[in-house]
Amino acid sequence: MKKVKSLLLSSALLFLGVSALAGCGGDGKIHVTFWHTMGDDNEEVVKRIIEKFNEIYPDVKIDQTMQGDYSAVYNKLNSAIPAGTMPQMAFCYPDHVADYLADSNAVINLDDYLKDPELKFTEEDGLESDFVEMYWDEGKHYLQSGTYSVPFAKSTEVMFYNVDFFNKYNLTVPTTWEETWTVCRQILKLKEDNPTDGTLKAIEYPLGYDSDSNLFITLCDQMGIPYTTNDNIKIEKDHVQFNNADAKAMATEFVGYMKEGLFITKGGMENGAYTSTYFTEGKCVMSIGSTGGTSYQTTSNFQQAIAPVPTVHGTDADRYISQGPSICFFKKGTEEQKKAAWNFYKFLVRTEFTAAYATRSGYEPVRKSAYQLESYKDYLNGGSLQAKVSKCTAQLNGRFYNSAVYSGSALAREAVGGIFANMFIRDQNVDKAFAEAYTTATTGMDN
Repeated sequence: MKKVKSLLLSSALLFLGVSALAGCGGDGKIHVTFWHTMGDDNEEVVKRIIEKFNEIYPDVKIDQTMQGDYSAVYNKLNSAIPAGTMPQMAFCYPDHVADYLADSNAVINLDDYLKDPELKFTEEDGLESDFVEMYWDEGKHYLQSGTYSVPFAKSTEVMFYNVDFFNKYNLTVPTTWEETWTVCRQILKLKEDNPTDGTLKAIEYPLGYDSDSNLFITLCDQMGIPYTTNDNIKIEKDHVQFNNADAKAMATEFVGYMKEGLFITKGGMENGAYTSTYFTEGKCVMSIGSTGGTSYQTTSNFQQAIAPVPTVHGTDADRYISQGPSICFFKKGTEEQKKAAWNFYKFLVRTEFTAAYATRSGYEPVRKSAYQLESYKDYLNGGSLQAKVSKCTAQLNGRFYNSAVYSGSALAREAVGGIFANMFIRDQNVDKAFAEAYTTATTGMDN
């Protein structure tokens, strides 16, 4: 597969040699194409930033377009790269960039830009040292040496819960998984003992978890179970570590809780619905989901509040998954286009702009200085659900984790995301579910 992509890319590069002058449109401006996943609300913030950018760079036109979700952007880029039709910049996850690098080496190493006197960050941009360290370092942890992605906005997961329900039935918000199962059993017992209570009758599962992949990966991190690694790799399949006895025991335990009716995942839903929908409809009392999807957890049906995701050891002793879009830059177009794309990124993540995007979207700012802005402090003290989310995650800063990335790590994430569902809905035994996931995760890898 990689050899075929390489041949296609070679043909595409020949084509680019002919079409390199295509960077200027009929308007005489330098056009920069930017693919992203933003919906209308978040895109509106970026449009306003582009207007300010054009006051400084009137000769640059940012052609930004929403391409769907992250999987859609990833799939479109995998088609565009060998054809030479990729944009200058795009939203990305590290897993995706690892594949772009391995299959085509189409992504720009930004180290030269970061050292260039004309292109490096300035005091006005905000210096490189002002980025939240973990968010910045994420772009340096590929198998190839260099910087291949840079942070735009970050998210994690939190637990949304129905405050009215907890208050009415005198329940305690859990911090550990053991406490969570205790609360879930209390809810089911209340439902059993009060068959005419309409609020209790509506409950289908006490807890919902929107991402099967995140649940599996987070539990591995919390329990110290191998998932994937880049350490001491001699053959490609050694990257994949999750097919082990401890992971099987963990999955068996948690699927047991699903079968007990204590919680459900999106993958475990027969209709494939997000559990956040069940939460807002009053069919779940707690819902674990991305901070970037706060709007989907918001409802006027009851009051909501926020807590960290339950952990094995307690809230103060564990780490939390780091997600949200980074940006990578492609070797497509003229040098002027590439430099214009980089200058736009530097502008896009200035302190006031990363803070403005965060307050509108619910994502985390990527600069430390954003947390010191009075406007952002005022936002954190606000009463909206989104502000409550940001206030919670600000307290978790410094305790986020990333999984190892390599060519194929996106497949591993997809593969483990099916394990709970295969064991719960399809009643696969644990060995079969893990064997299928391992086969998917190692597709195309050398033995």
